[in-house]
Amino acid sequence: MYYIRMALKYILKYPKRAAAMIISIALSTFLMVTIGSLAESSINTEINDIKKSTGAQHVRYDRLNMNQVNQIKKNKNIKVVSNMAGYAIWNYEDRIPIYISSVDENMLYMNNTKMEEGKFPTESNEIAIENWVLDRMELKIKVGEAIKIPLEKGGEKEFKLVGIVKDIPATKSRGETGAYVAFNKENLSGNDDYIYSFVEFKEGLKLKKEINDLSKEIGVKEKRNIRINPMLLDAMGQYGALEWDLIKMSLMLMAVGGMVIYSIYSISVLKRVKEYGIMRAIGSTSKQIIYVMLSEIGIIYAIGVLIGILMGVTSVQLFKGITTNLFTEANTKIDIVVISTFAIKLSMIVSFSSILLAGIRAVLLTIKVSPIDAINKSTQDKNIIFNEKKGIIQRSLSITGKISCKNLKRNKKMILFTIVSMSIGCILFIAQSFQNELIRREGIYVNKLHAIYDLRLDIDDKVAIKKGYTKEQINDIKKLPQVKNIYSSQLLYSRIKIDKKYMNGEYGQSYIKYMTDGDYKYRNELVKHGDNFSFESDDKKEKIMRNTLMSLSNDDIERLNKKLGESKIDLSEMNDKPLAILYVPEINKKGSMNKEDGELKPAFNINVGDKVKVSIPKEGYEKNMNNIEIISRYEKYKSQYVDKEFTVVGTVDYHGLPNNHRGTLSEGIHMFISENMFKELSGIDNYRVVKIDMKDNATKSEYETLRKKVQEMSKLFPMTHFEDHVEIRKESEKSNRQYNLLQNSIAIVLMLISGLSIFNNINYNLISRIREHGIMKAIGLTDRQFRKMIRFEGLMYGVISAFASCIIAFVIQVGVYLYYTQYMYKDIFILKRFFIEWDLYLVVVLINLSIGYIATLGPSRQVNKIETTEAIRSIE
Repeated sequence: MYYIRMALKYILKYPKRAAAMIISIALSTFLMVTIGSLAESSINTEINDIKKSTGAQHVRYDRLNMNQVNQIKKNKNIKVVSNMAGYAIWNYEDRIPIYISSVDENMLYMNNTKMEEGKFPTESNEIAIENWVLDRMELKIKVGEAIKIPLEKGGEKEFKLVGIVKDIPATKSRGETGAYVAFNKENLSGNDDYIYSFVEFKEGLKLKKEINDLSKEIGVKEKRNIRINPMLLDAMGQYGALEWDLIKMSLMLMAVGGMVIYSIYSISVLKRVKEYGIMRAIGSTSKQIIYVMLSEIGIIYAIGVLIGILMGVTSVQLFKGITTNLFTEANTKIDIVVISTFAIKLSMIVSFSSILLAGIRAVLLTIKVSPIDAINKSTQDKNIIFNEKKGIIQRSLSITGKISCKNLKRNKKMILFTIVSMSIGCILFIAQSFQNELIRREGIYVNKLHAIYDLRLDIDDKVAIKKGYTKEQINDIKKLPQVKNIYSSQLLYSRIKIDKKYMNGEYGQSYIKYMTDGDYKYRNELVKHGDNFSFESDDKKEKIMRNTLMSLSNDDIERLNKKLGESKIDLSEMNDKPLAILYVPEINKKGSMNKEDGELKPAFNINVGDKVKVSIPKEGYEKNMNNIEIISRYEKYKSQYVDKEFTVVGTVDYHGLPNNHRGTLSEGIHMFISENMFKELSGIDNYRVVKIDMKDNATKSEYETLRKKVQEMSKLFPMTHFEDHVEIRKESEKSNRQYNLLQNSIAIVLMLISGLSIFNNINYNLISRIREHGIMKAIGLTDRQFRKMIRFEGLMYGVISAFASCIIAFVIQVGVYLYYTQYMYKDIFILKRFFIEWDLYLVVVLINLSIGYIATLGPSRQVNKIETTEAIRSIE
């Protein structure tokens, strides 16, 4: 207690010194708690967004039996488990396939939805249907009414509609028309060994370990039956990679907060060395001085940390529920801000470590020098050697400028800490802004290249290829005022003939094997007919494989030109000549299209200028024969095929596909030709895929009008796939705005609090030299010269800090650019264009100069307020 009382007296005797240290700790703690919480909130935003699109499960186990399901339920590390099994496909009025699943109520949680009306099915004769599915069915039925459903096995069963499920944006965007029956023994009949379990583990666990342990526990050995949710685990930092963003943020916060505290306390220690010398001269031991110093550290630390945590928690709470459009065009409500316990712990550790380290330095300095040297304060200046040579800049300075330069040279360590502390916040601000802008520009560019859409129609494969939407029907939709653009594609299934010399060795063989064994959707059909995915030609020189042939409009070709780089396509030539663009799938030697299983390479080495043949069953299509029958039984219908040779003018990877579809061969080779050539080759001028992009400012009523018209179009052909992306796009845009708002808030708060901390640092450094300034005034320095000297010194801090910030930030920008475009996303990034945001650099320069200048105003006034003799006597 004696030492604590001594420390308290010391603190009260020098309130400005103590206040500066408390403020530095409080601001650093405030910085770490606020930014750490906002950073964690950003991660939470991303996690919640992913859960909405992929589900809350960390892993899905396929093809389980009830014994395995019961084992999962007993696992103590599981937070939620939801089970599902297929029940039946209800072909409603032979136009909409309704996929009925037997599921438990936890499915609602996994899919981020709830019951809009009624309850979830618990009895065998009860059913619940999604609201948008009922709307698409145009089924006029109320909760509590009965409905008869024809079953695939034959006969029909009467169900009672007991509930309506709120729309699930993710399934709605995928066009998955779902209905749900109870998960019980009766409804599982025949599917007892085909249960899917969706598992979410408790927080704080190592998820990959838990997934592997549970797999062993329930006896699931095949990798294909363990479906990890990679996007979710990656966002949580548990998918085989460190959470670098969190690590970078933590290191940055530690550096900024730690340096400010360390430098402030170090300045304070240098000013009290004389007093410690006097204490030792009158009999105090080194041990007693250490105890007093540690007591002072403890008191200052406790007060500063407590104030900082309270300020941080309060500021973070203020973000909750705030609706703002400060950084976004639309109002965004921040409703998922969290208080980061990690950030609080980190702030406490960093603050204590920094002040303790400075205290240890003070102890060593106090013990190392003799009491006489300490009383004379010779420790500060005895090792300083001034270079009498003056540079061009220094020679051109006034007397006050020269004095300021000497002061800066004399305090090199303090300058270093201050400059680094000032620079880190600015560097992060520029680097983070560059990263966000790089991704934003890439997104805008990619959106221009791809057909972005809100609604989509995709005619079922079982509908004859010749049938489709006419240009007149498409134009009727295009004329609607709320429609921004409309994209349509022609499609047919064919056989592509590729010279065997183009096969990419093992990769080509792996691809053939993969497609033969894994042609999932119609595999049973192929096996039954004894047909294969590929054949050899009669002369054994060519591989004949199933593939997809699609048309490109003039707009599609123009967009594609931007992706192909140097391989520019002449539009008129593409329309009039047999020219084609190819997508060749990539695979690894293990026969997997997953990059994690090995390096991916194209199955065929086909380059610009090479020739390939496409063979289509033109006669069969003209007769409206069954698509699956005619394309799968090539040998039987070979005589109905016609060949056409095309020259390859460009190749695209998966991310560059100009059009996508829900066909049977999504993993097959795709050939793209002009609409003119497509019609000439096939005689077909109808469209199988139609995508509608709605205007950004369309109202809800306009959207409903458009949706109903498109829905009417879907009824023209049975089983047409209908997707509605409007809701999920809004959710995604909201999440992006929220994420960007939090990221911008981090940068602003960092700049603000770092600025206050640095202001406190510079301010105290100058105030602590009142005695020195008093002496200067005593030997003839006028008030005007003194103000100029102080301001010049403050501005020099700003200039050096701004210069360091801009140089380092530029280097980091180049590194970020190269990392994203040449390593991390080298296969995805298309734009690959470096840029410099000069306005950010200007902001950083202005902020640094402003902080340096403003920090000098207080010391300048304070010195001018007191008499010269009083300033010389000052020991604060």
